[in-house]
Formats: sequence, C-alpha cells, structure tokens
Amino acid sequence: MNEFTRFTFYPVTGWHIGPLNTHQALVVKFGYIDPDAPHEQGPQETLFLGLPLEMAKKLVASLSEHIDYAEKMGTQH
Repeated sequence: MNEFTRFTFYPVTGWHIGPLNTHQALVVKFGYIDPDAPHEQGPQETLFLGLPLEMAKKLVASLSEHIDYAEKMGTQH
C-alpha cells in the first residue's frame, strides 16, 4: 500500500482568500477535485471558511513547518 491509497484525499486546485472587513479575520474558499465525482463534473468549491487572524498565523507557521519537512524527506529518497 502506498501513501496515496491509505485514505481518500481531495487535491486542491486553487483558492480565494481575503480579509473579512467587519472582523479581525480572513475568509478562505478552496477549489478541489472530488475523486469520486464524475470526471466531467470538474473542480468543486468549499464554502467560505473564516479564520481569526491568530489562527491564520498558526496555519501559516504549520504549513511552513510541514513544507520544510516534506522537502527534507523528498531529498532523502
């Protein structure tokens, strides 16, 4: 079993992000491919998701950490 068959994942095709002017927050909407949908259906989109600024900063830090790890592991193969 390879890493891609352990669970179903939804490849991200893009996103929209911007400030939520009435709050100290950002909104994010992701485009993604549903692997179980008919091919002709094309990319799907999530609803807009709200992130308080502190949570958004933590997300950036977590993404950076995991990118560094993935890059490091990719050079070891």
